[in-house]
Amino acid sequence: MPTVFLTGANRGIGLGFAKVYLDAGWQVIAAVRNPDAAGDLKALGVDHGDRLSIHKVDLADSNSIDALATELKGTTIDILLGNAAKTDNPMDEFGSTNYDAWAEAFQVNCMGQMKMAEAFVEHVAASDQKKMFFVSSRIGAKPPAGLILFRTSKSALNQVVMQLSLILGPRGIAVACGHPGFVKSKSTLDMGVFEAEESAGYLKKIIDDLTVETAGQFFDPDGSTLPIVTRQMNPTAFGAKAPDAWDDQAKKREDGNAT
Repeated sequence: MPTVFLTGANRGIGLGFAKVYLDAGWQVIAAVRNPDAAGDLKALGVDHGDRLSIHKVDLADSNSIDALATELKGTTIDILLGNAAKTDNPMDEFGSTNYDAWAEAFQVNCMGQMKMAEAFVEHVAASDQKKMFFVSSRIGAKPPAGLILFRTSKSALNQVVMQLSLILGPRGIAVACGHPGFVKSKSTLDMGVFEAEESAGYLKKIIDDLTVETAGQFFDPDGSTLPIVTRQMNPTAFGAKAPDAWDDQAKKREDGNAT
């Protein structure tokens, strides 16, 4: 039985993912900040028995992530599914930026996701499917002004995902991210287009088909892709030969270590 490890599983698209994977017969390891308040998530266990386990994790607390990774040592995780959307103080205007809230948004939406990847990489590497997928956002595409805290943290997450795909690809681990669509949730004041479970179903299809060859991409719910990060691909651009120099330096270091 395959296993998915899911963060932010107590509401919104996270709860939608939990429903979709349980209905598909998966083992679901659900991580939430406050298990005592996860009543809707616990209710899923009534119909799905012991295939759902709920654990306490705070993405703003790296120690809690490490503690759970230790607790789950020896458990294989086919899919690490990072879902987080810290949107407190989203409408700060220029001149009144809440920098503490901004730092917290980066910690939860970006840095906490990187920490999850590092803490659980061996669990994923030991599985059959070997996948990591992170819920991002394309809210930054030709955006109106505002929502800087949320936009920048998700843009940074996209870069993290791109780097993880390059770093972990040689180990056979496929890493990607995607946009869930405009989902009806607390953060959208229930004004979305998709129900959470509907969005989760679309993204599950993308994750099902994900391979190392298609990793490192940003997916829309329909399976199409958008540029994950800005890349300077012009071979004649200023500084274009820099990567060659980096490769030369890396080779020299390898040769030095070999001797």
